[in-house]
Amino acid sequence: MLTDSEGKFRFEQNTETIANILASKPGFYASPEYGDAGNFYLQSTQLAMPLELRLYPEALLTGVVLAPDGTPLSGISVSAMRSIYDDSARRWMPVGQGQTDSHGNFRIPVPAGQYRLQTRYVLRDRTIGEAVLPVAVPSVSSGDTSQLIRIHSGEEETFELRPAVSPTHTVGISHAGSDRGFMRISARASNGGTLQVNSTAGNGDETRIQLPQGTYTLTARLMASADAAEMAETTITVPDHDISGVILRFSPVPSIPLELVADGSSNADGTPPALSQLGLVLNSEQADSDGGYVGVGPSSKNNQTFFFLAAPGNYRLVGRNSGTWYIKSASYGDSDLLTQNLVVAPGASGIPIRITVSSETGSLQGTVKLNGNPAAAWVYLIPNGPSAQANYTTRSSSTGSYNFAHLPPGSYQAIAFERQHAVDYRTAGSLSPFDNHASSVTINVGDKPTLNLDAVPAAEVIP
Repeated sequence: MLTDSEGKFRFEQNTETIANILASKPGFYASPEYGDAGNFYLQSTQLAMPLELRLYPEALLTGVVLAPDGTPLSGISVSAMRSIYDDSARRWMPVGQGQTDSHGNFRIPVPAGQYRLQTRYVLRDRTIGEAVLPVAVPSVSSGDTSQLIRIHSGEEETFELRPAVSPTHTVGISHAGSDRGFMRISARASNGGTLQVNSTAGNGDETRIQLPQGTYTLTARLMASADAAEMAETTITVPDHDISGVILRFSPVPSIPLELVADGSSNADGTPPALSQLGLVLNSEQADSDGGYVGVGPSSKNNQTFFFLAAPGNYRLVGRNSGTWYIKSASYGDSDLLTQNLVVAPGASGIPIRITVSSETGSLQGTVKLNGNPAAAWVYLIPNGPSAQANYTTRSSSTGSYNFAHLPPGSYQAIAFERQHAVDYRTAGSLSPFDNHASSVTINVGDKPTLNLDAVPAAEVIP
């Protein structure tokens, strides 16, 4: 059905008891949130009520890609990577892509949000071995989120990208410490950009790759077996000619065992969950080849013993409730993994991560109102103390009622939004624009307090 000149619509003689309504228009998005299609699910009691649907104008990321000498680069793929949060970690997701025209220009329509523009490593002319190196705005090596491109609905921002263009040279690589498995090599440039390079067989056991002049960190990883991995890393400088004799020395990726312990005060009649049911992930802050964040899930042997294969680095452990159980504590030696990062050192092994679960929980109930009327809304509950789960989310019914069961005891901030609003609520100031809608609540074991909330209208969340 098409709306009239005033944007109004009306479905006549509707006999359905439930409905799914979605509005669409070229150049607009039904929701500013990543992963939210913008659908409205209505019950029979709502079908006779006036409904307001909002569409959000697209934003435009435009610009030009030039060689260092100012020559336009045509046929270069430019990606718009959006910074999103999915309740466990912040990641980069590709949401738009454009290719430069004969003048080097590109145009990418995107929903409002936080972005980075980037190009990939391209072998532009194989006959002379010329490559276009990756470039990003802001730089991949910058971890400062304040430098992200922030663009609102209906806005247009223009950028100039100047990737380096350089001839490539052959790099001969041999490896020690492993002779099994498929080896994939990546090269990280000094500006943080990652080059996924193709390898070819050289003389004997030598592997050859092509790289432009510059300094790179080469990383290779292979699966030595179903439950063991090996990796190697070295830094090289490629001069203005071919080189050989680079050696990758493989060593085992640390295998960190997982142990599950049921808290002694928990209900003795309950059966603790399996480790595989707790959604355990080690999130690394090291950017991957697309600028996202590396998540390591547990591996298992015969589905009986579980472990993380985690390369050396810093990780944050996240998890979720399972049924009536929650993660009460997580430790690695003397480290409390609910308050500290897991630091994996080269060669680390043997020391387990101990996960303690408890079924001593409470609950929360209440009603959500929107502009004074009970309404369906998204309800977010954010723990103030240490927690493996960053927040708890539910959706209130059409009568406004909501319920959280099996919550860990502790203090929380609670807030409701008319539309989905996924952000990292652990970040200081994330609720500041909506302070008049947020409430505090304390959950004790066995209690079920009532907390009523006034939802943030969609109009107050400016995309």
